[in-house]
Amino acid sequence: MMVFSAAMLAVVSVVQGGRANKPNIWLTVGDDMGWANAGWHNPDNVHTPVMNKMIKEEGIELDRHYVFFYCSPTRSSLMTGRLPAHVSEDNGNACTDVGAAPRPMATIANKLASVGYKTHQIGKWHLGQNHNGSTPTGRGFSTSIGYLGGAEDHYLDTNAGCGHCGAKVDLWRDYEPAHGENGTLFSAYRYNREALAIIDNHDPAGPPLFTYLALQCAHAPNQADAYANLYPASASYTTAYANYNGMISAIDDVVKNVTDALKTKGLWENTLFVFTSDNGGPAAASVSGSSASNWPLRGGKHTAWEGGHRVLAWISGGLVPPAMRGMKLEGLIHGCDWYATFCGLAGVNATDDAPGMPGIDSIDQWAYITGSVVDSPRTEILLASAFAAKPSNDASAANGSAALLVGKYKLVRYAQQYCFWMGPRYPNASTDHKNEDSCDCGSKGCLYDVFADPGEHTDLSESQPQIAAQLRARAEELDRTQIDFVLGGPNLTAWRGQGDPARACELAESQYGGFWGPIWFP
Repeated sequence: MMVFSAAMLAVVSVVQGGRANKPNIWLTVGDDMGWANAGWHNPDNVHTPVMNKMIKEEGIELDRHYVFFYCSPTRSSLMTGRLPAHVSEDNGNACTDVGAAPRPMATIANKLASVGYKTHQIGKWHLGQNHNGSTPTGRGFSTSIGYLGGAEDHYLDTNAGCGHCGAKVDLWRDYEPAHGENGTLFSAYRYNREALAIIDNHDPAGPPLFTYLALQCAHAPNQADAYANLYPASASYTTAYANYNGMISAIDDVVKNVTDALKTKGLWENTLFVFTSDNGGPAAASVSGSSASNWPLRGGKHTAWEGGHRVLAWISGGLVPPAMRGMKLEGLIHGCDWYATFCGLAGVNATDDAPGMPGIDSIDQWAYITGSVVDSPRTEILLASAFAAKPSNDASAANGSAALLVGKYKLVRYAQQYCFWMGPRYPNASTDHKNEDSCDCGSKGCLYDVFADPGEHTDLSESQPQIAAQLRARAEELDRTQIDFVLGGPNLTAWRGQGDPARACELAESQYGGFWGPIWFP
């Protein structure tokens, strides 16, 4: 029988009762972080002392927190409360009409703003930019600073965007290009500064705070500034290892500075601080970055293996009951679940009846993560449907890399871009990227017990054919709920923004002064 402390019951009472004191909510997303690129998983090889200590003493590790296996779908899922299959399963870029969350869907920023929250977005967006209604300030954020696309140089703030007219600057503040701010700071320093300014300028006696801090680290290009020096060249630590893990250590420093500032400002005790990666780490040479380790998990970014979908995640803040601090939760949680969880904390209805759009899939996890129920309310996750877009450099796959998780069993279907396992010190001097072939589970799929076999070494589809058949039938049923399959990709274009490379280049040069920006307006 579980015993609740007085402090724990007080927190539950505030949250489940009148909610008069709405908490501050701080959501931090690290980019492309590998499972083993964290000191709490790999203490001998990765320098993340702040997060290690926070998880152990002040937080809760969410050991089975799942997202999509690459960037934009996870972000669309987090913001709209839908599984990626019901919002977007494609990355897209500045000049395509895919990879954006349809504009009729209410974002979590819309929801929280409706009950008085001050809403701020910092860093990577990647939820759509062709239409100005798809930018952060068009999706419920009162302020924003960051880049609209999926990746860029950490110092110059440039990317190729459309690939039609050369590199342009991708740095946008609120409603316009951030002229004069580009090329002045390493990305981690810039977004750290912006986060601290938001905290410093916030009135603790005023409206509650919601901040979405989406860090550029540890996405390629692998640039770590002085943090690379934490991993001096040796037989164990190559330059590639140092540059990638240096970005991880930069994230740790940002977390330290932000959490210290929240405490100094007197906000921490009424704050929920959530941290997650957007996908597993890129490990293969065929994936930009290619220097993450997801050991002991299999695969990584761009694959439906655990290394692609199961990510680093934890929570902290004064709202975490003392009785739960230092615990590790093994129940299933999906990134989309934060939508309903945040809405519950804020006292706003999570339902989103956007006309013609799928409803939310989000499940309020607060009772589970605060210990008032033993089991996670989530028992099934469609990680990726058969219609998920193939990674652009994976010509081997006839279908997208699909996966369904039901309880402890996971069915992986179709071709995977790479299928190998890494070690705790990866990459290293002996790393050979020549043997990174794809593998194919086909339409019938490969079955794994990911609780007993988290590394997905033993395919059970032959020894447990009935379970495999049940999951396959369920996966095929869920495939038919995928948003593009149901509504038709062309019909969603109006809600995502028609791609037009020529227009994007023209406006970048003639209207935005060498910056990428929206190309369609109401």
